[in-house]
Amino acid sequence: MAKKSYLLISRRERWGLTWKGWLLLMFLLAAFMAFFTFRIVPFLSAENPNYSKILVLEGYVEDWAYPEIISRIEEIKPEFIITTGTSLDQGFYLSGVPSTAYLTARSLIKLGIDSSLIHVVPVEPDVLVNRTYNSAITVRKWLEANSPETRSINLVSTAVHARRSHYLFKMAMKPHIQTGNIVIPPRYFNSKNWFRTSRGFRVVLSETIAWFYVRLFFSPDVEKDLSRQTKDMQGCLISTQQIKNEKNRDILRFHPRAHQSSC
Repeated sequence: MAKKSYLLISRRERWGLTWKGWLLLMFLLAAFMAFFTFRIVPFLSAENPNYSKILVLEGYVEDWAYPEIISRIEEIKPEFIITTGTSLDQGFYLSGVPSTAYLTARSLIKLGIDSSLIHVVPVEPDVLVNRTYNSAITVRKWLEANSPETRSINLVSTAVHARRSHYLFKMAMKPHIQTGNIVIPPRYFNSKNWFRTSRGFRVVLSETIAWFYVRLFFSPDVEKDLSRQTKDMQGCLISTQQIKNEKNRDILRFHPRAHQSSC
């Protein structure tokens, strides 16, 4: 059919789906949605541990996960435990805890884990993006400086964050350190009902998007990041009594992101 043009519109020949084509397309979309619905949670929370006796607890650990974490620690009997993480997004002015690494370590000690097993390895306070990757880089630096004989670790992660964390830690640790992972399953959703709650829906979709982002677009220079000087967070642990003794207008100075030069 020849193309016909008028002043404001034109007509041209085009290809389109027949009813059989539309039927096939709808079938494929339904199959994809069914596969995604029931397989995405097992995919994102896949567990692949190794035999390492060194555990790394990353980032923010919600309270519901601690009973299972304690059980795994008692089962594995690790040589030592590393807690890592970034500055708290909220709660610092009440707790005086500058990083999720300290928060996790204090929680483990409170629940009966021997403090001599725990090494707190926080990320520098001005890290606001790529936090999981920077946690991995910080742990790698600490291991090279304090345990150079280490050749394998097990990363402890929660729920659907696990696959992405495992991938980023492997990226930072290879080729010298093998990285396994231990996954604490979520309490508030599972592979069959994650889409029935707003929290499950939000977490699964955001982690799915984040997973595709790191696989398709995230390609850091690991060697350059390993050579970058890291600021020390050790001096950032502030007691709640120190904060209470300060005037309200002076309290902001305690936050680790408020004085990056010294912590």
